Amino acid sequence: MSIINEALKKTENSILQNEAKKNASADKKIKAKPFLLYILILLIGIFLSNFIFSLLGHKAKIAQTPEKTTPQQPLALPIFPPQPMLPQEEHKTPPGTFVLNGIFFSNDDSYALINNQIVRENESVDGAKVVAITENTVELDNQGKSITLSSGK
Repeated sequence: MSIINEALKKTENSILQNEAKKNASADKKIKAKPFLLYILILLIGIFLSNFIFSLLGHKAKIAQTPEKTTPQQPLALPIFPPQPMLPQEEHKTPPGTFVLNGIFFSNDDSYALINNQIVRENESVDGAKVVAITENTVELDNQGKSITLSSGK
């Protein structure tokens, strides 16, 4: 019986060794596949970049060498006499009308934008003197008449 027992043990050991070899070779195959995949991706990238640069280089060569074509008649364009430049009319408000466009304050002074002109107190805009500038209003003196412009706030 010991001979049979030894034979069974030898057979069991050889089976275990064969399975260990298969597992080791399977691990090697699994490790080899990502490596091959990386090489394949690298080669595809190199191929694509070479293809793109060859297209760009081909376009540059085409741009450098002029094409040989047969001469054509130039297009006949109508010739118009030059038109004189007319001065553009400025969009001014009618005389005596004042439009408050904005009020600004700096560290030392206050400014108002009236009829698209920047003015300070004691300056004039379209013949009217700026008397006072407050947060929301501007007082003007137009030939003795007091005019108050409001910012609408």
